Amino acid sequence: MKNLEWLYSLGPRSVLGLDKIKQLLEKLNNPQDKLKCIHVTGTNGKGSVCAILSSILTKAGYKVGMYTSPHLKRFTERFQINGKEIQEERLNQLIEKVKPYHTDQTFFEITTAIAFLYFAEENVDFLVLEVGLGGRLDATNVITPLLSIITNISLEHTQILGETEEKIAYEKAGIIKKAVPTITLAKGSALKVIKKIAKENNSKLFSPKIKKNLSLNLKGEFQIENASIALKAVELLKDRKITKESIKKGLNNINWPGRFEFIEDNILVDCAHNPDATKALKNEIKKIRKKYAKVISVVGILNDKDKKAMVRDISSFSDYLIFTKPKIERASNPGELSLFTNQRKEIIPDVNHALKKAKKIANKEDLILVTGSIYTVGEVKYSRRHKYLYNLFVSS
Repeated sequence: MKNLEWLYSLGPRSVLGLDKIKQLLEKLNNPQDKLKCIHVTGTNGKGSVCAILSSILTKAGYKVGMYTSPHLKRFTERFQINGKEIQEERLNQLIEKVKPYHTDQTFFEITTAIAFLYFAEENVDFLVLEVGLGGRLDATNVITPLLSIITNISLEHTQILGETEEKIAYEKAGIIKKAVPTITLAKGSALKVIKKIAKENNSKLFSPKIKKNLSLNLKGEFQIENASIALKAVELLKDRKITKESIKKGLNNINWPGRFEFIEDNILVDCAHNPDATKALKNEIKKIRKKYAKVISVVGILNDKDKKAMVRDISSFSDYLIFTKPKIERASNPGELSLFTNQRKEIIPDVNHALKKAKKIANKEDLILVTGSIYTVGEVKYSRRHKYLYNLFVSS
């Protein structure tokens, strides 16, 4: 699709600021002003919280838009209504509408404008909206939402957002708006920053209790935390249509692939892409480790991450590592990654070739794990062998 090629040619999304996106949206008659939004930021769990909230609201009978990034493979995954991706033909029409007004906006700014236009034209009841990067200067931060959510705070994108948790918290807390409630599971010094900004904005701040006995079709203890955030959001919406039954159905019908997901009996994929996420993954592997004779990990990480810490976590539970490289410019050299561990290892640059080798050396009693980046997982889930599994997953 030529329009999509044009979109990808526009440059990185890490150019932060609101002036250009506001200029573009003004030309489009400010579609974002027609939407009831729930705005979600944080270091980890943003997409999961969006998916859980969207599922609950959908089961309550609402038409629910969801805008997330990045995608596993298909660009259309970023724009969903009631769990269904935008059609390519409709996406093409929207790009054609926005393209004439483009000046020097980036890829992510144009994509965000398309999202606002799409969901406004579709007249969704709610839009669950994930930030691209940070919050304060992110292109999505042109709305006044019903609720603001900051999942948690840890070090990531330090070259852009700041080198301390306090600085990162300041950037992410930029989505807090005057008199709009805020929900967070942030802790420590980051929470102090969020509390200060919430107070300055007369925003009531809520820290949800973790509901440990939830029935949820997403695996991993970290998803219980994400679900607890979503349930607090539902509570604050105070909507009578959102019943206990719709909450129950919503929690058990979430489509959010690539997060601690078994795509075959002994092949696990997880999009852990920073040290906090690999620590959570480490904790989850500990719980199932006794079931397997060995763990063989296929690992591809992006260059702007704390690679050493991530490899250390993954090595701690792996018997053998295969370092690889997803097809994205920001991917780390697998040879460099291999220097961060003394564990048995090898280097196979192509992700699917790396998985093929893992299968070759694994026994039935072994676990194969693919992790390190959403892009690494995306290549595995969309290989010819696994494409049918993904299609079954999203249509269920």
